[in-house]
Amino acid sequence: MNWLSVAEIAKLTRIPAPTARRYASLFKDFLGGKKLGRVTKYPDDCVTIFEKISRMYGEGRVTAEIEDALRSEFPRTIDVGQAASQAPVQSSVVYNEITDAFSGVIGKVASCMEVIANQKTIIDKQQDDIQKLKTAFVLLARSQKKMKELPTGNEINLDEIMEQTKALEQKDAEIEEISLKLTFDTSDIKAKLQILESELVRLRKDRREMEKYLQEKIERLRGAAS
Repeated sequence: MNWLSVAEIAKLTRIPAPTARRYASLFKDFLGGKKLGRVTKYPDDCVTIFEKISRMYGEGRVTAEIEDALRSEFPRTIDVGQAASQAPVQSSVVYNEITDAFSGVIGKVASCMEVIANQKTIIDKQQDDIQKLKTAFVLLARSQKKMKELPTGNEINLDEIMEQTKALEQKDAEIEEISLKLTFDTSDIKAKLQILESELVRLRKDRREMEKYLQEKIERLRGAAS
């Protein structure tokens, strides 16, 4: 049996050396490495395991899934003398994975907060449009009142009537434009709210999955400590 260093394995598998060292640290229970002098080396049949790990990461799997897959296919090779020092390393790995999980959740929360902020901006703008609509209705009512106060019979001024009619037509057009704009804004708010609800559902799902994953990690650490 030939024994290979991480650097030699990296050359054989074409995996970057820093990545290969990370694989060796995360999955050392399945690699059967041993200390030869000042360098840890691994049996040459571990090349297949390194390639499998790289392939599964390339498929988008997370560390926990890869560990489960390796456990079902390859035996664990934990030395009794190394069992005591294993827990701190696993704790470090778990801490990093917990940090990544929390970072993902925080990112999703930030995304949801951004959507909520956008909704508030739209609602504020709609409030301004509603105020404009109220003002337009007041102006229309005043114009109608002025029409009623116009003189009757021979005292009617046709030019003044035409001027008031044009003013009313202009106000009607403004009111119609504002109403259409409010309709479009309402539809946009509904679509934004649907996006927000979807993000919140996804956030809750991620939180449940993270809790389940952390519980499994805690159970594994307890089992390793015992």
